[in-house]
Amino acid sequence: MGGKELSGQSGNRGLQKGQPPLMSRFVFFSASLFLAILVAGSAAFIFIHRQIIRTDKGGQLSRIMEIERIKLETSLNNEIVLVLKLANSPLVKRYFANPGDRELQKIAFEEITAYKDALASDSIFWINNIDRKFYSSYRNPYVIDPAHPDNYWYPMTLYETEVYNFNINYNPDINVTNLWINAPVFDANRKPLGMVGAGIDLSTFIDTLYKKIKGRADMYFFNASGEITGSKNVDLVAAKVNIENVLKKTGQGIVASAKSLAPGEIKTMDTPIGKLALGRVPLLEWYSAALMPNSLGDYYTNLTMFFIFVTLLIAALIITFNFFIAGLLKPLRKTMLDLEAASKSKSEFLARMSHEIRTPMNAIIGIAQIQLQKRSLPVEFKEEVEKIYSSGNLLLGIINDILDMSKIETGKLTLQPIKYDTPSLISDAVQFNIVRIGTRPIKFILDVDENLPSRLFGDELRIKQVLNNLLSNAIKYTEKGYVKLIVSHTAEGDNVTLCFVIEDSGQGMKPEDQERLFSDYTRFNTSANRAIEGTGLGLNIAKNLVSMMDGAIEVKSRYGKGSVFTVTIKQKAASGGPIGPGLAKQLSNFTFVDSSRVEELQLTKEEMPYGKVLIVDDMETNLYVAKGLMSPYKLEVETALSGFETIEKIQSGKTYDIIFMDHMMPQMDGIETTKALRALGYRGPIVALTANALVGNDELFAQHGFDGFISKPIDVKLLNATLNKFVRDKRSKES
Repeated sequence: MGGKELSGQSGNRGLQKGQPPLMSRFVFFSASLFLAILVAGSAAFIFIHRQIIRTDKGGQLSRIMEIERIKLETSLNNEIVLVLKLANSPLVKRYFANPGDRELQKIAFEEITAYKDALASDSIFWINNIDRKFYSSYRNPYVIDPAHPDNYWYPMTLYETEVYNFNINYNPDINVTNLWINAPVFDANRKPLGMVGAGIDLSTFIDTLYKKIKGRADMYFFNASGEITGSKNVDLVAAKVNIENVLKKTGQGIVASAKSLAPGEIKTMDTPIGKLALGRVPLLEWYSAALMPNSLGDYYTNLTMFFIFVTLLIAALIITFNFFIAGLLKPLRKTMLDLEAASKSKSEFLARMSHEIRTPMNAIIGIAQIQLQKRSLPVEFKEEVEKIYSSGNLLLGIINDILDMSKIETGKLTLQPIKYDTPSLISDAVQFNIVRIGTRPIKFILDVDENLPSRLFGDELRIKQVLNNLLSNAIKYTEKGYVKLIVSHTAEGDNVTLCFVIEDSGQGMKPEDQERLFSDYTRFNTSANRAIEGTGLGLNIAKNLVSMMDGAIEVKSRYGKGSVFTVTIKQKAASGGPIGPGLAKQLSNFTFVDSSRVEELQLTKEEMPYGKVLIVDDMETNLYVAKGLMSPYKLEVETALSGFETIEKIQSGKTYDIIFMDHMMPQMDGIETTKALRALGYRGPIVALTANALVGNDELFAQHGFDGFISKPIDVKLLNATLNKFVRDKRSKES
């Protein structure tokens, strides 16, 4: 079939309406991309920075606690050494044994003063066990009562301590907390003679510590019982408040955790409010806790400044890129506007051509139909009218092909699946095309699988359209020989795949022509096929329809020898068994008769003398055709040549079972007329009767108050169904 009508799927689908301009979409995309980068980058930055901050805080706390522990223990060791030397001084021991010896007391006080000057704290005390007078470097001597509870340290030091001990004393008068080193003084027989000691000002130590950490952390010392022994808040020390109560949820279980630490070990952990570090002070048998809370100030770092810089740089790059793209898109936008205008012009042209061509076609086919309805028409006239009718339908088929291409290009062509008889489908397609052979020496061969399902579910009309295109091409481009149609199927559950093989002994195609097989509006070997009718759209439409039905078309051809087209189409199984050998034979020898089929022009047209219709059209010929096609129904028919005349009739009080409204009329078109009628309160059925048959018009008319749509040339089946629905059936229900 080398000269067959060949075309391909068009790549131009037109510009989609309702979308924002391309530049606006690109700006929106760029802004969205920047926000996505910003959100993702910020989340990643915060997470990573938080981990860095936590690690840094842990390191800071560990260093602070380790340094201060070493300082504290070093200071204590120095003080302990001096206190123990003082406790072992022979002069001090002799004085403690003879406190009443004034000369000895003077010499002993001088030695004690020397030790006081050597102590870093400059705070020293002593007391003998005979007169129990308490001497210190900062207050007058007084006698203590060992039995008083506040003086628990006295018997503890003299009778329970081997070398030295510690105790804490809070002086509310000067708001100072002292850590005291107490050492007993023994004679040669290990009999306690008294005690000496030195005090370290913990308040000053902690104040110095807080100055170093600059308020970034809170630090506490506590003992094995959890009692706070050192804090910036001396009230906590005086009241012996438990560390876990101060830190609340953050401090739960830290006493146990601290006890598990090895000497000098520091442990850091993350808490909901900040970084917590625990340490151990072995010399005092104390523990330390430091909490560095989270704050926005943690993010005031060089890394944050770098992140802000990078973010601003990305924003600047995206803005610059948008300006650059805007410059590039200017010509592209102009091209898109031109394409949109071209698409609009194309649609308007198709609508105008559809109307202009279908209007005279409506007269030609309609008048032919009117004449063929007459039983008394002479045979010779009937044959001539049938040729006029057939030629009109052929021309209408070409117009429909063009409109179908428009539907395919806009993506609005849809399938209408129904249950159908497979033998009828095959017979209709064959009978419609076999007459094209005429007197040429061509044998038509039909081979149908007897196991073919008798009923299937799918779009019967579109399958016929595919077969008509392929069979008409095969017949048109075959001068002699044969055209063969083989029909078979495969089934898997409810899924049935129909297979049509169309083979001919015609012209065939050259290899280079096969490569252009489905290109737009293409016909091959046009010089030899000048007299053959066709638009070059047939295979384009067939290919698209087959694709919509999840099928495929394969082609094999030899130039001068013929071609083979294999079509597979997926359908759904319906009730009914196989056609059987009998029907398969009838189809093959062309004796199949579908008893259920009624010819289009021999519909049962029930008379409706009670019905009243109004036909609105600005052309007398169209009014004549419409009235003629409705004449068998014995309806009361009125006509109007304009929308203005229609409105006058309704305003005068007239009502109709149906108003058939033309679309394209001068001054006031059908849509405007219908809007005006609906505004007046008219609720009767209005059916569009128009030559504008482009895709989407059924939806267009429904949105503007119409109750139905019939395209010109008038489809008598659809006209019959419309009259039955709005006249016969409505009157029956009212009765």
